[in-house]
Amino acid sequence: MFTGVIAKVRVWDDGVNDGFTNMSRDADLIEPAIAGQGACRIYEWDGPWVSLGRSQVPELSLSPGCPVPHVMRPTGGKAVLHGHDLTVGIAMPVSIDPREVKAIYRGIVPILVGALNQVGIPAALAEETPFVRAAGKVADCFAHVSANDIVDPANGAKVCGCALRVVSGAVLVQASIPVGIPTVNPADVFRDPALPNRKFSATRAELTQALEIELAKFA
Repeated sequence: MFTGVIAKVRVWDDGVNDGFTNMSRDADLIEPAIAGQGACRIYEWDGPWVSLGRSQVPELSLSPGCPVPHVMRPTGGKAVLHGHDLTVGIAMPVSIDPREVKAIYRGIVPILVGALNQVGIPAALAEETPFVRAAGKVADCFAHVSANDIVDPANGAKVCGCALRVVSGAVLVQASIPVGIPTVNPADVFRDPALPNRKFSATRAELTQALEIELAKFA
């Protein structure tokens, strides 16, 4: 699935940035990936932000008077409340038809699952557990569990929200891993928010090292 240049993936800790900077830097990973240069950046946010999937409408996705600034992601998916999470942007060259979205996602998700388990966050693909639920018409990414989600295999709690964008020759995956309690009330952001339920923690440095190890397995 991945091209033979996966050994060239660059992994780095990109620190703490505002929402526009984070989304712009992730989007900038796509063109190099098309040219064969994979990249993986791990970062945090300079406060609470909401990232919206590229097809979402802010007025329909956020509660009226939402006190948190929002930014559009280059990937799809549902809205994510940030500021208490570690976020990962991975762009990889791929060698199969971009319409094979599920197959591409299945190729890259083991990297994230492996890294999460390394840093002490139990993780598995939801379809491999008994905890898949119907997505429902909610805007909050963490308010549902689908077959494609990454969950705690012991109880089905969602431990990582993932969204992707596939173009000819490359894929960009953005993943959010909550490692704390939200700094704002999710009920002020979403009409049907997820309930905060974090039992695990990790640092950017730990996750960066774990992703380096996992990506090296695909070389």
